[in-house]
Amino acid sequence: MTSTEKQSGSTSFDAQAKEQSLKSESEQWDTSKPEDAKPDDIPVIDLAPYFSTGDEAELNKVAEQLRIACEETGFFSIVGHQISGGDVQDTFAQIRQFHQLPVDTKKTLLMDRPDWPVGGMGYLPFKNRKLPARDTGNLNEAFILKSDDQLGMDDNQWPEKSALPQFRAIVERYAGQMENLGKRMLPIYAKALGVSEDFFNEAFDKPLYRLRMTHYPATKADPENAFGIAPHVDTSFCTILAQDKPGLTVFSERRQVWVNAPVVDGGFIVNTGELLKQWSNDRFLSTRHFANNNTGTESRYSIPFFFNANPHYVMSCIPSCCSENNPAKYPPISYAQSQGVVQGE
Repeated sequence: MTSTEKQSGSTSFDAQAKEQSLKSESEQWDTSKPEDAKPDDIPVIDLAPYFSTGDEAELNKVAEQLRIACEETGFFSIVGHQISGGDVQDTFAQIRQFHQLPVDTKKTLLMDRPDWPVGGMGYLPFKNRKLPARDTGNLNEAFILKSDDQLGMDDNQWPEKSALPQFRAIVERYAGQMENLGKRMLPIYAKALGVSEDFFNEAFDKPLYRLRMTHYPATKADPENAFGIAPHVDTSFCTILAQDKPGLTVFSERRQVWVNAPVVDGGFIVNTGELLKQWSNDRFLSTRHFANNNTGTESRYSIPFFFNANPHYVMSCIPSCCSENNPAKYPPISYAQSQGVVQGE
């Protein structure tokens, strides 16, 4: 099939087949011998010089760093992002308070309950089998918000203000900051891919995002449930992760080993997902990873922000990523058309 035929959409996308393929592939990964990350396994990118000045030279510099990271590792840390540590800590504090609520209270906000009109938002209990789908329960509990071109914060489920007076205001502010950070990074991604700085603007005019507030309770080691979240790849354009303690393990494509990711003081960990991998014609990696089962004495918390294009924006192969000698591998597709694939951590 020619590149033109693929770009015209004559090749269909089977979302269920894609999900099953990713799940089957993940079950074959040997995760038994992770190592501590070496300094260059997960590069650290400082956004401050570009964010502070908007200077083109600084944009080119940071874009080259991002290009190398996305082509060679798929994961990197960012500092200098201009989100205060106080705001991040305030959000973690609210999430801890939410997960300390009685289970019966949290279950009144259960995800996909019949009496709530919108799916994919709300509370996922401990040992849930969603996000990512698996045959045994994930050893975590989570509260998930969603926003897109048709859904806003009022459409989400929220705990009663009497139980958590500041929860919605602080979490909603954090979600807005993450959306803004994702949009501010788009010119860097565009420059890294050799297209105009505004290439992604239309696609992200009203982006789809999910904010997941995850609690990993201290648990006993369980051979049948070895992961806090099972090995997977994300389906996002990119994922921006805050974590209060180490617990993320990623696969180093450079060294072909699993590595335990450190927590960078004041930083976020960012990774490419399947959406950008396909949009870039497999030029940018979508790296496998998992969350560790916390067998210590303290709980662990993480806040991944899954950032995606407008769900109805049809994405054709980025022009710099395909040619006559390197035709597009995927048909034009919107995120909404690929919703059979679910998101991970």
